[in-house]
Order: sequence, then structure tokens, then C-alpha cells
Amino acid sequence: MNDNKPENAPLSLKILFCDDDPAVPAQLEMSLREYFNVKELPQPEYASYTSPKAMLEELCRPGVPHPDIAFLDVEMPEISGIDAGARLQAQYPYIKIFILTSHADYLDDAMRFHVFRYLSKPLEKARLFRNMDDALYQLSVDTRPVLIETSSKSVTRSAQEIIMAEAQRRRVVIHALDGSYESTQGMRYWESLLDIGSFYRPHRSYIINMKYVRSFSSTLITLEAPGGIQYPAYLARRRCQEFKNAYMLYVEATR
Repeated sequence: MNDNKPENAPLSLKILFCDDDPAVPAQLEMSLREYFNVKELPQPEYASYTSPKAMLEELCRPGVPHPDIAFLDVEMPEISGIDAGARLQAQYPYIKIFILTSHADYLDDAMRFHVFRYLSKPLEKARLFRNMDDALYQLSVDTRPVLIETSSKSVTRSAQEIIMAEAQRRRVVIHALDGSYESTQGMRYWESLLDIGSFYRPHRSYIINMKYVRSFSSTLITLEAPGGIQYPAYLARRRCQEFKNAYMLYVEATR
């Protein structure tokens, strides 16, 4: 047994490469095949493209498996890697996107849609392997099923479909990407369950997913879901610095 195998790594994956230089996907696939062999994990399905337009069109076809990880070059014809990544993330909320470029000028644009990692060319294999460990771990966290019990039904959502938990007097409302649910479970339950990945409790009445943080002040955090829907969450003054530190660590981890 390989002790370095990522914990709870997904067993079935699809990895995309898109770069107008076909040598880059070839090098990446070779390195990743070595990575999965070393980690004693099943080889993913690999798909390479030299055109982001062709990639996006193929993914829209019925029956095409959803991608889990994508490596995208920034400078490509027709559609930039930044735009292609944003479209992929809108369609596949859990996808981990690696942006590849020889220039750091695109970092701010890439971070706007929470790119998972930003890798410089030429690629360093040791760094690629470390980042793959992180990507597989985060995929296992993001796709973890979460049971939401309401008074009338039970629904299951993945962890990353949850924007925040909000205590409203004697009830707890779970705000998810597809709507809000009044949970019969209390905040202690949710704090324990969401003690993973990007979740943080900035106030006794809120547990937030830092993935959706749009802005924050010394007393208020604004979260924004795809489509522009915003959710306010209070930030306790005594937790202000702790939250800033936690959020900075989260942002750094996604670079």
C-alpha cells in the first residue's frame, strides 16, 4: 500500500487538457500517468484539445462524461483559457481548473472565478504532483454528500453546493445553489458536519463557504452564488482577524 495515496481520492476521473501547442498536453498526460502509477490509483480518462471551442462543443454532447480536472492554457485562439475556464466552472461546479501560462499578467483574471491552481510554464513535475494531491483531496471534500433534513423531506446535496448555514431564531436555514432549506438539525450539527475544506464560522449565527465570498468588512461578509444572488453574513468583531487569516490561507491555497 502506498502511504502517500491522497485520502479518499476519487476512483473515477476525467481530466481535460486544452492548449494550442499539442506538445503541452502530451507532456502533461505523461507526467500524470506517472503520478497515478506512483499513487497506486486508477488511471483517469484523458482528453486533449487544441481548441477551447471544440472542447466546449464536445462537452455539450449527450452522454459525454463530466470532467473533474482541466488544464487550460491562457492564450488560445477564439476563446481564452480564462473564458473557457469560467464556462467550465459554470457548467461543472466541482471542476478543478489549472491555468497554464508563461506570464503572470493573467493571475487576477484567473482568480476571479476561483481557479484551483495557477501553474507557470515550463511545468515542474514535483509541483504538479503536490497540486494533484490537493486537487484530489478537494474533490473528495467538495463532492461529499450532505444530508439536509427538513420537516417534510430529506435532500442530499454536495458540500460545495452549500453556500452557508444561517441560524434564524430557533431554526437553521441552509442556503444551497438550488435554493434554501429549513433544517431540523441545529448549528452544532452543521458546525461539526462542515468542519471541512473552505467552511468557516464567522459568527454564532453563520457558517459560510469561503468559495462564495465576494467581499467583507470588519462586521459583514457578502457571499455571491452563480447568477449574482448575494447573501449577507455577520462577522463577529472578535473573529475579524481570525477570519482574514483563514480567508487569506484559503486564497493562497487556490493559487
